[in-house]
Amino acid sequence: MTKQFTWGEAVETTFQTRSTWRNGAGSKPARINCDHFTRHQGLSFPCDRISIAVMEDVGLQLEEEGKSDATINRVASAVATALNHCARRGLCAKPPVFTKRKEDEVRLTIFTQSEVCRLIAAAKDPFGRDDIADLIAAASYTGMRQGELLRIKKRDINLGTAQIHVGGRPDQRTKSRNYRCIPIHHNIQEMLTRRLAPLADEDRVFGDDWSDKDQVLRAFRKVRKYAGFDDSLVFHSLRHSFATWHVEGGTNMRVLMTLMGHARVETTLRYAKGTDKAKTQAMSNI
Repeated sequence: MTKQFTWGEAVETTFQTRSTWRNGAGSKPARINCDHFTRHQGLSFPCDRISIAVMEDVGLQLEEEGKSDATINRVASAVATALNHCARRGLCAKPPVFTKRKEDEVRLTIFTQSEVCRLIAAAKDPFGRDDIADLIAAASYTGMRQGELLRIKKRDINLGTAQIHVGGRPDQRTKSRNYRCIPIHHNIQEMLTRRLAPLADEDRVFGDDWSDKDQVLRAFRKVRKYAGFDDSLVFHSLRHSFATWHVEGGTNMRVLMTLMGHARVETTLRYAKGTDKAKTQAMSNI
């Protein structure tokens, strides 16, 4: 009897041979989403038996655990990615198109500019964490993702032209695998000048002391709690804030798309929906 190609083999193969899962920004979430499926079906489950019905049953089990429709869709997407990758390599049959659940729109969590100032002040006093204060400022006024900030090097910042170059190099891949140029906002000009002064071109702007992103998140949570914000506001909310401030300031959606590094304008348009200030301004136009 011919041995069946299993889900465990599909996962192992995809993490070994698909670049964005092996060492890209999508590696950690892909592992988490694959683990959800593994928990319910096991690593020995044959790939040719992963049907629409099986995925719907897994979705119902995840729903009972309290997982959102968005999470269930991400699990289905991760499974489909692994199976399609292995199918292209001739290891299994191409999977069916799994049913996607309709997701409720989620309200984006954002900080105001004055609240960002409060976070920065709390990081410095009482915590004495200028490193976290600088990361908060940079995330707020560049819209860069946390991983992008931790990888940025002196060579990627041109103070003369006031520009930050993100992506476009093998060691600086973005989530969308693209390149973008972000003008330096005056609120972070002094901070970047100070940080860049002692560095060599290949040095990371925010240092090599962060062994993983979780260190940043733990430090941020302490600052957030002290500053009086609830836990719905996360480090990634700083990126949402940057985009929302731009929408409220009237920035063109296509321009904002390039600043954010989005691959699709539909992603950028999420920010146009949810700003109360923009809606109020729109009502005054009639």
